[in-house]
Amino acid sequence: MQQLADWYFALIFFVTLLGFMVSGILFFVNKTDTFSARLLAGFLVSICILVLNNELMATRFFLNFPHLWRSAVFASFCFQAFGYLYVRSVLDQSYAFKKWDFLFFLPAILYPITLLPFYLLPASDKLIIIQKIITDNSLIAKEPESILPNGIGTVARSFYGIILASFQFKMLFQWKKKLALAPERKNQNRDTYKWLFYFTCCGASLYLIAFGLIIFQLTIYFSIWQTVIFAITFTILFIIVYLLRKPNILYGMTGWLQQTIPQAAMPDDKMTIAIQKSEEELPRTSLTLEQGALYKNLLENHFAENNPFIKGGYTMGDLSKELSIPSHQLSAFINQEYGKNFNELINNYRVDYLEHLVSQNPEYLNFTLEALGQLAGFKSRASFYSAVKKKSGLTPAALFSPKTPDSTSVLS
Repeated sequence: MQQLADWYFALIFFVTLLGFMVSGILFFVNKTDTFSARLLAGFLVSICILVLNNELMATRFFLNFPHLWRSAVFASFCFQAFGYLYVRSVLDQSYAFKKWDFLFFLPAILYPITLLPFYLLPASDKLIIIQKIITDNSLIAKEPESILPNGIGTVARSFYGIILASFQFKMLFQWKKKLALAPERKNQNRDTYKWLFYFTCCGASLYLIAFGLIIFQLTIYFSIWQTVIFAITFTILFIIVYLLRKPNILYGMTGWLQQTIPQAAMPDDKMTIAIQKSEEELPRTSLTLEQGALYKNLLENHFAENNPFIKGGYTMGDLSKELSIPSHQLSAFINQEYGKNFNELINNYRVDYLEHLVSQNPEYLNFTLEALGQLAGFKSRASFYSAVKKKSGLTPAALFSPKTPDSTSVLS
């Protein structure tokens, strides 16, 4: 039994570490650099904190650091808010918080106040309470340290999560019709929608498990805390595996889906009204149809006329300065319009540039592959090979004729 407990502890701890790592990748080094990806990182961090807190309790960590007990209680109200805002941001194709979104985190601020008398206790008094809870794990969910009646906190978390999950399902069902009407990129949007549905189901199951155990008085058979921790661990693992299998879901919805009616089916006067309406409703958090059209025109004309991407190390910041468009809006636009991240878009343009170059001047076929890659702005042979293979399905050697034995490269 002890070996089983050790394996269980190790597995949960390993999954938690993976969750923190993926959260860091999503927030700091994720190539899509999107608002929604960072909200997903917030969701993952919140539930990982809860699991880590459980692991620390199992090691009796809080007997040595009693002042840290219940310090993670805020996270138990944060992940519901992050989950809801993540789903909404993907469906609304938004790149920033709305004006009153901070209210979703109000429970995470208010509930710790109910534990204030406990926080102010001396360490010796806290140790007595912690020892009782470690002896009787059922007290974890009851939270006797709170000024509220025992168990109210668990019910409040579950109820709050169920409410937000209900709104998520409502949004998903409303947007299903819009996705059916969208004329382009249905595969990407279908994958993203399916992911959001599964994600919402996982979140809802966490709240329903805790709520059901209390309502049906099953706590005499199951530990609420351990059952929820196991469900959270499964959710973390599910998110990680799904992101590894389908990383394209991080690009979110592609195409311009704010309008219920496709643009092509709308008369000019109705289209004008729709654009005005979209500007009024989504002035700061999402790109309007008019903004999307303007950004696309600016970007494609700039690339066609100036070929800025042939510079080595060309970045989003460079493009942002050249077009005078904020980076976060430009990133959201590229994901939404092209269903790619910035690097993929730039590399596709580089490959197209080389294909046009060699078609206009076959002498370039005498260059080495490294030289051709450098001409288009690729910094290495590996990045050149990867970009060509991803775009055309061919290797650079197959797409471009190799250099003849006696030819030389001006860049070699």
